[in-house]
Amino acid sequence: MTDDQIQAEQTLVAWARIETWLKAHAPRTFERLPAPATEGELRSLEQDLDLTVPADVRAFYLVSNGTGPASDFDWPTSRDAPEPTGYFLPDGEGIGPLENLGTWFEGPVAAERLDDEPGQRYLPITTIDPDGFYGSFVDCTPGQGYGLLGDYAEAEFPDPGEATFAAYLTEVANALSEGRGFGGDSAPRVVDGRLDWR
Repeated sequence: MTDDQIQAEQTLVAWARIETWLKAHAPRTFERLPAPATEGELRSLEQDLDLTVPADVRAFYLVSNGTGPASDFDWPTSRDAPEPTGYFLPDGEGIGPLENLGTWFEGPVAAERLDDEPGQRYLPITTIDPDGFYGSFVDCTPGQGYGLLGDYAEAEFPDPGEATFAAYLTEVANALSEGRGFGGDSAPRVVDGRLDWR
């Protein structure tokens, strides 16, 4: 198996574990998981943004187009809208649907790129708010850092990391199954059928 195939398989295994946990313990979060994205939608995103989505991120989107419905990642338009459940990852983050990634790409991360590195391709993938101003990105720049996650925040330079998306999801799955915290968060808890790490 190639490294790409291994990482894609790790992602699928980790996400299946997360879904199994959600179904058993946080059914309201599980019920709002979106349908898969299509290969065509992924190719369209890549063409629009001039980048190649890493294999582990691609594998995730082909089983779930984010961690909640698209409406969770837009500002609410009505008091009658369901309460968002898509921000259930540690630190209150959610993985946005493909249709949001292009907007986030043109927003905070693009504005923070160094002028002397115009070839950088940082694709925002998680966020804590509908504007996508804070969260993590996957490095889609060909070369040494390709496929690694990093952090970004409005008015700050992106901070490259050392872990892959597959490794991140695996650690989330491990924390859930072991009932322990993740990073600085407390142990996962369920509130009214929803997963909440905070």
